[in-house]
Amino acid sequence: MTDQAKLPIWFWIVGVVALLWNGIGVLAYFQQVMMSAEEFAALPVIQQNLMSTQPVWVTAAFAVAVFAGFVASISWLLKKRIAVRLFLVSLLAVIVQFSSYFIVDGYMEFASSQGWLMPGLILLFAVGLLLLSRQAEQKGLLR
Repeated sequence: MTDQAKLPIWFWIVGVVALLWNGIGVLAYFQQVMMSAEEFAALPVIQQNLMSTQPVWVTAAFAVAVFAGFVASISWLLKKRIAVRLFLVSLLAVIVQFSSYFIVDGYMEFASSQGWLMPGLILLFAVGLLLLSRQAEQKGLLR
């Protein structure tokens, strides 16, 4: 294990970006589950229909994805190897969550109208953070 003075700058950049990214995910989760009736009514009808019929497993996968990613980011900054496993859990939960687009009726229509940019970015970040954490672990940066 290298000491803190020898850690590459990319290690800290990745850690801070991961923490911010996953923090935004946690906020998005809370915004969704704590939405007021007025906020819900302001959503497009298609989104209201999807959210009101959304299976519990989709919401659960969302929660696991963001909280595992957030704790993984903190673990990364603390140089803990558990970050790798938590980033893996987060990626798997993202895959489960987005599988709903192909399983639940209406999600493809919604995704098509909203675009695939955000789901694509979320998946890209989840894969990237897992790969970078595995690399950091192999280089002995995580203990």
